[in-house]
Amino acid sequence: MLFLVTGLTAFSIVKNGDRNINFNKINFIDSDLKFISIESVNKLLKQTDSNSSPLLKRDLNLKKIEETINDNGFIDSAEVSMDLVGEIGVRIVEKKPVFRVLNGKFYIDSNGNKMPLSNLFSERIPLIISKVNSSDYVNLGSLGVFLKNDDFLNTHIIGLDIIDNELFFHVRNFTYVIKMKGFNKYETRLNNYKVFYKSAINDNILKDLSLINLNFKSQVIVEKK
Repeated sequence: MLFLVTGLTAFSIVKNGDRNINFNKINFIDSDLKFISIESVNKLLKQTDSNSSPLLKRDLNLKKIEETINDNGFIDSAEVSMDLVGEIGVRIVEKKPVFRVLNGKFYIDSNGNKMPLSNLFSERIPLIISKVNSSDYVNLGSLGVFLKNDDFLNTHIIGLDIIDNELFFHVRNFTYVIKMKGFNKYETRLNNYKVFYKSAINDNILKDLSLINLNFKSQVIVEKK
């Protein structure tokens, strides 16, 4: 009886490994794709078929497939799985852009990495008008996440210039710029600005300003036109 059970188990494993992989029937799990199409992901999957036709389940390298998908500029992470009948499941998380660089024609994502523009979707995020040094990518990623997660700043800040390590933020509906030197303590400085804005908007003075300087501790210094 033991030999019979062992033999049947081995036989089922062999038969399971002999199943053909169906790349035309892929289950996308919790994957909300905006920047890359499902068709493009399917092409990436088919690039990993090891030139085997048909491809058998035992020959499929899931890690290689994940690496191929992760190499795509729009993808932050990918998990590939396969069920008992040889159908492939893919869970994809796209990169999250937080700034768009005008001159370079690319995004900077939440992790401080470059991300290409997409023909399918354009994210409404602050535009960096100046040139950007790659050494600033990580700081810009963190700053962008902070802006995006703030209900007010998310729609209020529309542009950014970086000149000689100074940041100049452009805002919606007003012509003044917000000045801040470097990325140090940007959370505190921008929160100070929010407090100032809430008071100044009631006093109707913002339209008369040309510059708001956040470089002074716990103070907001303004310059009039």
